[in-house]
Amino acid sequence: QKYVALDCEMVGIGAGGKQSALARVSMTDWNHTVLLDTFVQVPDRVTDFRTHVSGVRAADIKAKNDDAMELHACRLKVGQMLQKKILVGHALKNDLSALMLDHPRDDIRDTAKYRPFMRPSGRGGGKMRPRKLRDLVKQHLDLDIQVAGEAHCSIDDAQATMKLYRFVKDEWDR
Repeated sequence: QKYVALDCEMVGIGAGGKQSALARVSMTDWNHTVLLDTFVQVPDRVTDFRTHVSGVRAADIKAKNDDAMELHACRLKVGQMLQKKILVGHALKNDLSALMLDHPRDDIRDTAKYRPFMRPSGRGGGKMRPRKLRDLVKQHLDLDIQVAGEAHCSIDDAQATMKLYRFVKDEWDR
């Protein structure tokens, strides 16, 4: 299968938790099967777990947690899994940055940057802005994800971006 969806969850490090650090990585395939779902050990002191959004708790990413991958090992694994694949996701720049990985631009399908999914803004509506994944999925697929008051699930988000891409694939790749 040549398509892989990726979603990551971040926690905050540094003063006020403003800097993002990778805390969870989920990857699914064309059929929404989970290929990888792992918490990631954060080598720095976490100052904001962002649990209300990320769903990540301190215990999930502790070095003592055998279920949490070491950051370098996670980067290597994800990098290998992405080789020769079409990468699907939403605002992938953030996920790839957290993973410290690149991917060939022609092999990226970012639902945040797909023009028909964007909304006009600015004076005269000349500037296009990305929309929230939750809103796109509700509008085009009538599915509810990232429900208010619930933490995000990176598996759900990866599967949702793949469903969105599949919905418009023929037009997108024309």
